[in-house]
Amino acid sequence: MNITGLLKYDFWIRLFVVILSFLQPFILIWSCGELNSISSYWETPLQPLFIFTNAVTSYFFFTMNRWRYSSLGLLLVTAFSVSLYPMVHNIIAILFFLSCLYPLYKTKRFKYYFGLYMISFLVLIFFGILWAEIFGIVILTAFHTQTLFYRRMLEINRSK
Repeated sequence: MNITGLLKYDFWIRLFVVILSFLQPFILIWSCGELNSISSYWETPLQPLFIFTNAVTSYFFFTMNRWRYSSLGLLLVTAFSVSLYPMVHNIIAILFFLSCLYPLYKTKRFKYYFGLYMISFLVLIFFGILWAEIFGIVILTAFHTQTLFYRRMLEINRSK
């Protein structure tokens, strides 16, 4: 397979991960109802979806330099369940969401996502943890989708 084919394959894998990450909270709510937080779905029959989505998203983050701390945080949030290790889980979850601020702040393009992501802290105050997490996830997936398509367009334009 040539490099162009490999880049296309990588694009589709990354797009799948972003779409899955976006859909996961809505699938969880639709299937199991509204719980306190996304981590609460660990105790539901959709636990495999929770683990799989977090694992592939963590891998996706790990492949990008500025997102490596977020990658580790997401993996640890998944490893330490909220039911068995509530304090450790909650601290890591907070650190995960905070660690996403740095790469959003440092980005050269699409800087407005940093401001939008900051709104998730207001959502936390007014609507609770679950909806703040969902808002944050929607912003993160929108950022990564736009970045992914932007890079793909650059690749297509370079190959012309």
